[in-house]
Amino acid sequence: MSKTIHILIADDEVFIREGLQEALQQPGFSIDTARDGHEASELLERKHYHLVILDLRMPGPGGMELLDEIRDNHPDTQSLILTAYGNISTAVEAMKKGAFDFITKPVDLAHLRLLVERALDRLEMLQENRKLHHRLENQDTFRKLVRRSPAMQAAAETIKQVAMSDVPVLLRGETGVGKELIARAVHERSKRLAGPFVAVNCGGFTEELFASELFGHARGAFTGAHATRPGRFALAEGGTLFLDEIGEVPLKNQVELLRVLEAREYQPLGDTRTHQADVRIIAATNRDLETGVQQGIFREDLYYRLNVVPIDIPPLRQRREDIPLLVEMFLDEACRAHGQRRKQVSPEGMTLLVNHSWPGNVRELRNLIQRLVVTCPEKTLTGAQLSGLLGIAAPEEVHLTVKVGSSIQEVEAALIRHTLERITSNRRQAAAILGISVRALQYKLKQYNIT
Repeated sequence: MSKTIHILIADDEVFIREGLQEALQQPGFSIDTARDGHEASELLERKHYHLVILDLRMPGPGGMELLDEIRDNHPDTQSLILTAYGNISTAVEAMKKGAFDFITKPVDLAHLRLLVERALDRLEMLQENRKLHHRLENQDTFRKLVRRSPAMQAAAETIKQVAMSDVPVLLRGETGVGKELIARAVHERSKRLAGPFVAVNCGGFTEELFASELFGHARGAFTGAHATRPGRFALAEGGTLFLDEIGEVPLKNQVELLRVLEAREYQPLGDTRTHQADVRIIAATNRDLETGVQQGIFREDLYYRLNVVPIDIPPLRQRREDIPLLVEMFLDEACRAHGQRRKQVSPEGMTLLVNHSWPGNVRELRNLIQRLVVTCPEKTLTGAQLSGLLGIAAPEEVHLTVKVGSSIQEVEAALIRHTLERITSNRRQAAAILGISVRALQYKLKQYNIT
């Protein structure tokens, strides 16, 4: 919790308001006051409060209404309700809506201070629990793998089978499918969990720098080597080394890498000693390495050394069952990261997301959800908003043409028929769209002989 505790007191009686402010003032507390519900609501929009003390009845939104706002927009903020003796039952209802406790008027200041202390203790406990939950979530990457689809279930089963061994794993899949996430899941389920997980993009090094980056160098090994520098094998000692985009390694460097994998030792540039390579290798590629072997651009012996346990990660278009769960996970992640209230995707929007081809795979979906959370103020993300970002046509609008001179009954019958045929055949949904009850809709279907 932050060093300064921010408190808001909202009451329309000035003596109560100022008296409570004076009674609670102490080092580390910053206390604001509001004379009615409108002012309290404005302050809540502009500032984060650890604790609010709300009068149950005051001009503008009362304590009950403000509790709804706090619950939706400031779920961590603790609330105390001020009430007269005759409104205790209402105050209890307020506690059911999320208030920490209530205080009766006239206020017992000693009791108030005790409740404030307990409320702040509860807030600190909630924040600690959230940090612990977040830490545990991050430690078990395997649980974050969405695997409703058969293809991902098969990949997850292979992960569980090979995680505890030290055999090399080759992850195969398109860019953006989540190969590093899978690699972390293997590492965290292995006996090397306490060791480091070091990821390196093999396509990011030139042929000259490859050996220095992976094996390190001694001081003076080459021009510019002003200090001894450990390589990625040394940094991953006792843990896992993830070699991403292994298909990008030049042939010359493939020989150097193969020697390390076979001998389990390496020699930094400019160093006369050899070092043991106590690491588990997980490699990943978006290329067809077998084709690379046939074309002579990837060594066959290195391919078989890496391809001990292959895991194929399907593109997102082949695991559409997972998309709704991924959307919910990314929405929750983005809303929490940007301090926004939880958003949702409309049914029409979810249909667009499920049917999209996703050339950028899971990475593209995650980036899209983050952009929507930041740029769209609405709570519900619609099909129209998504279609614009996905570069596809918005769902076709259906119009009803009415001939002048038609009777009201004819227009009503046509509207009901078109709603059921062109928008939804679900009668409960159709009734909601038409603004009538299901029973009234059934009556009109019989009246107009609509089947």
